[in-house]
Amino acid sequence: MSIARKMIMGYVILILIPVIALGSYMYLLIYGNLTQQFVESRQKILEQAYANMKGDLNRIASVYRVLQYNPYVTDYLDGKYLSDLDSIYAYIRYISPVFTQSLFANPEIDSLMIYKMKEQVLPITEQFIDVSGMDPEKKAIALSLKPGSGKWTILHPNGSQPELVYLQSLYNTLITERIGILQIHAGDELLGKFYQAAGVERDWKAYLLNDSGEPLHAGGELPEKVQKMIKRVDSDQQNAYFINRKTIINQMYLEDLGARIVIVGQIRDVFHGIKEKEIIIVAAIIALLTVLSLFYYALSSIIAKRILRLARHMRSIDDDNMKQMIVEMEKPGKQDEIGFLITAYNNMIGRMDELINNVHRAELRNKEAAYRVLQAQIKPHFLYNTLETIRMLAETNNDKEVADIAFWFGKLMRYSLSTGKDMTMLDKEIEIIRFYLDIHKMRLQERLTYEIAVAVNAKRFACPKFILQPLIENCIVHGISNVLRPVHIRVEACETEEEARIVISDNGSGILPENLRKIRQRLNNSEAGMPQEGERGWGLSNVAARVKSFYGGASRLEIESEPGKGTILTLFLTGRMVNTDEDSDRG
Repeated sequence: MSIARKMIMGYVILILIPVIALGSYMYLLIYGNLTQQFVESRQKILEQAYANMKGDLNRIASVYRVLQYNPYVTDYLDGKYLSDLDSIYAYIRYISPVFTQSLFANPEIDSLMIYKMKEQVLPITEQFIDVSGMDPEKKAIALSLKPGSGKWTILHPNGSQPELVYLQSLYNTLITERIGILQIHAGDELLGKFYQAAGVERDWKAYLLNDSGEPLHAGGELPEKVQKMIKRVDSDQQNAYFINRKTIINQMYLEDLGARIVIVGQIRDVFHGIKEKEIIIVAAIIALLTVLSLFYYALSSIIAKRILRLARHMRSIDDDNMKQMIVEMEKPGKQDEIGFLITAYNNMIGRMDELINNVHRAELRNKEAAYRVLQAQIKPHFLYNTLETIRMLAETNNDKEVADIAFWFGKLMRYSLSTGKDMTMLDKEIEIIRFYLDIHKMRLQERLTYEIAVAVNAKRFACPKFILQPLIENCIVHGISNVLRPVHIRVEACETEEEARIVISDNGSGILPENLRKIRQRLNNSEAGMPQEGERGWGLSNVAARVKSFYGGASRLEIESEPGKGTILTLFLTGRMVNTDEDSDRG
């Protein structure tokens, strides 16, 4: 069976038939599951809306603490102000701002008033009213509360909307006597926001019921169908909602308000579009599935042909006919995934043929490379032995200067040509620059003097090889060669808790300001590159790069110079102290 037929059969068996069968089955269940999920989501929305409203109710009720623990309010209600003038002054100066701030912070409050219990307290319109003018029902509720506890209640006046009221008694400073009753009237905005958050819109209805199941608004009656559904919900203790083929009911007990809310909606308002368009949707799905099936078949056939063609070439390949097994492209420049695969296959065939034909030459090159490695190992030893022979002959002839130069040069060559790690200890590096300076002093005589002062534990301080010799060379080549007077070179090493410093200074010819600027720019900017041919700073740039790579952090090379007075090179090195004596011998 061809791969194209296999792909079509796999499509029919694994995709088409299962999709149709599963789609038919799911269509029978989707309506019920969707409505169930919808009513459950509305129940969660109702719970979240009530949680938000509880936060608002607690925030509004916190006004009681502001008033109860305000000494001016309690003194006023306790009748401690002896004259009306003192009462009015305390009200205007201290109490009225508290009321204003509470109303400003809680825009849901329609009115905020306190019913005073003592007759000698001066009444103030809309703020402090005598308890005799309080609604008996509200007064009974407030007097029944324990000290420190308040209560939200829903009353039903003549209006169509319920009245949401918070009541709590105010006590004197010692909490021994009731001196007033706080009444906070929340406006319709609070319940309106709760209804909106609970999804009560368009044809959805909301009913507030008391514990007896009676509506908490004047003239309110529940439809008979709604009453029956609520009874069915009450009989089912596990669910707080009810749903049938026509109606959805969500309900919840509002503990803080002592009431129950019931939200009623019609299923047709939610799913009317599904019923009207289900035939069109089914027909569209079938048509789309048919078109996609045909398209998939055509596409899979084209792909299968190209893959089969490549597979035939791959099965017939051997060592004798590689050049003849190049696959021709269907269209020049066709570079989709299969075209890229064919191109890669052709390149692989050509490369394999080239590798087979060139394997002998590769073996010869490997032998030649091994010979050169062996030769490179012999040359340094021959050079050391030759220098040692020159030194021994010079000592035999009592030519101390030649013997010393041969010895110093041999040390330098052995240090520079030695294999292994590119790390050494600072004492080794200082020893090498001492040999280097001695060789140049032998040549320059009185024109060169030097001193080395080391105030660090050089045997335990690790550093890269040849970070000091290029700096000394810079002093000799550019500092001494351009002047005839004697030049002094000083090498000083010191350390602090944060870093070690190596300062190399000379009193030679110095550097011109323009050249100094270019060198500093190159040292501070690693992307500036190496100097051009004929420019100064090759050795300095190399040392700066190696120092930054080896030490990291703020390690760097800085240069200061003044024409005719000399140059100062300073290495700032952070860390790299070796802990053991064994490590100090490395390099």
